[in-house]
Amino acid sequence: MAVSPAAADITRRARDAFSADTASPPPVTLRGGNALDGYDRPEPFDPAADEPTDAYLEGFAFWGLGYLDARSWRHYLPHLIDYAFRRPDDPGMVAEALVRSLRPPDRYPPRLGSLTPAQEAVVSAFLELVALGDTAAPELREEAQQALEEWWLPSARSRPTPAEIQAARERPVIYRRHDGGCYRLEIPQGLVGSGLREIPEESRRVETWGGYLRADAHTVIAINVSPIEARSLAAAVTARSSLFRDPPVPRAVAVRGARQARRLDGLAHGDSPAEPQSLTLLLADDGRSIATLSVRSWPRDDVASEIERIVGSFELVPGPAAPTA
Repeated sequence: MAVSPAAADITRRARDAFSADTASPPPVTLRGGNALDGYDRPEPFDPAADEPTDAYLEGFAFWGLGYLDARSWRHYLPHLIDYAFRRPDDPGMVAEALVRSLRPPDRYPPRLGSLTPAQEAVVSAFLELVALGDTAAPELREEAQQALEEWWLPSARSRPTPAEIQAARERPVIYRRHDGGCYRLEIPQGLVGSGLREIPEESRRVETWGGYLRADAHTVIAINVSPIEARSLAAAVTARSSLFRDPPVPRAVAVRGARQARRLDGLAHGDSPAEPQSLTLLLADDGRSIATLSVRSWPRDDVASEIERIVGSFELVPGPAAPTA
């Protein structure tokens, strides 16, 4: 499809503004993001398999774009903008995925907030043209206008200032005491729990919580309890060490109600090697069961202090034994 002069100019500006990002392979490809959506590990960049053809974008952008780290996302933006202007049929909903990736809320580490002023100007121009209907995706006019009003126009209603972000991160975290039967710990308010789940076929019980710490750091807390007959503390430490990017050094720590416990800290494999997550594991043995507390979040000082409180509050109490197979 022949594009308008305005669209051609935005495409050219996008290639220039994002040239540094497109000059090197992305840490996670769209193909890799699509794999993550299917609960698979992403394969590394391959020049042939990851050439950003129209067919490639149609096959992987819709499901894969949301999983990309900021650098990978910026790598693909000029390709996606070019596609959105050229393809009125858009069989893979590529333009829809692109516009939605340009709407808040931003994430941590930020994607929207990672753009340079020149890159922001290109994105704003793209959205303005979509909002006017002068693109290959006229059905996205309303969503593009919403994106502009939420983030990209001056005084956008959903774009926090740096001062507002800092103020939100500095608000005190409120905790609630949680009793899990055979364990207790403090959980930050705002983290939503799954409830206790018994998994007899795996000889364990599981409970999880997820949400945001310090305003924008997505955090997952999980507790697994299994009978000590299923795996010793030493074997559990060895097995859990594989969750870390680099082999952790286990430390002996004191946990109330436990006869022995080990703690592991380090960086975990996140969705992208460009954005590794922090991971703390506390494995406690009370003679009958091994309870494993894991806290996965982001390596940030203000978050680390909250993780210390969560881990420090963990204790084992007499209760029902973990299920056996």
